[in-house]
Amino acid sequence: MILYGAIQMAEGLVMWLMPDRIYGYIGFDKFPTEFPTYMSVATDFVAYILAITGATLIAGGFFFIIGSFNPVKNVNAVRFAILWSALTLVGQIYTIVKGYVTFGAIWWNLLVTALFLIGFLLFFPWPWRRESYK
Repeated sequence: MILYGAIQMAEGLVMWLMPDRIYGYIGFDKFPTEFPTYMSVATDFVAYILAITGATLIAGGFFFIIGSFNPVKNVNAVRFAILWSALTLVGQIYTIVKGYVTFGAIWWNLLVTALFLIGFLLFFPWPWRRESYK
């Protein structure tokens, strides 16, 4: 969970502090600013959404890191990591199905999210395993 939390926090920092980098990752040369007024408002709103999403990723990543120090005691942090990664995976698949992105564009993110989800489920402190963690 520490690695997953660190990845989430790094992605969040990039989204929050450098939204123009996100535009670069998706194929634009730079953060668009030379648009008519209505388009400028739209790009400002996208930057706002990226900042809010980045803050959310930072908070979630921090929670995952703190919870990973004692996953049995902080079992809700592990549950939240499972929920977070499952919803992220569903969201990624949804964007492929809707045609917003192609599989080739996000296959690496999809793979990493799926591997973390599988790992969280495999190493979850299920009630029948908790005795072995003591």
